[in-house]
Amino acid sequence: MGLLNTMQNRRSVRKYNTQPVTDEELNEVLSAALLAPNGKGLRPWEFVVIKNKDTLKELVNSRKGGAKMLETANVAVAVYSDSDKTDTYIEDSSIAMSYMLLAAAEQGLGSVWLQLRLRPSNQDGVSSEEFVNARLKAPANMKLEALLVLGHIDEQPEAQKLPSFPCDKVHSEQW
Repeated sequence: MGLLNTMQNRRSVRKYNTQPVTDEELNEVLSAALLAPNGKGLRPWEFVVIKNKDTLKELVNSRKGGAKMLETANVAVAVYSDSDKTDTYIEDSSIAMSYMLLAAAEQGLGSVWLQLRLRPSNQDGVSSEEFVNARLKAPANMKLEALLVLGHIDEQPEAQKLPSFPCDKVHSEQW
């Protein structure tokens, strides 16, 4: 499968079957993250792999109204970046997330980006980041971007249609 084809077919998947994600599949996804471009080659990201079903179910409350997919997920990867290393930690962790989404799709895995930075949890007055950090015992300098939720696809959303060029989103030389 070519890169554009992978991108076109990759969709946010929120329903997973019971087939476990293998260590080989997971390592492939994590390897893609480690290959992601990052400012000054500082590699500020770190990842927490979560496979424990009780923890995954507890993390359903990490985001108000938007984390139910964790109930059927096989694994989630918490994506952190060290804010002491660089001021581009948000961009760096976002690129790593994007690479993992593509690597998962390339292997036929379903995935979804569960945004947690600047989001509320289901607990009043507690942010998503505070909720997850407390459960994963994250150091203060590590900033949570999101959870990558992974599993084998139960319901495959329809592929995107690639727009033909020229399109109204691409400009030449000037606006």
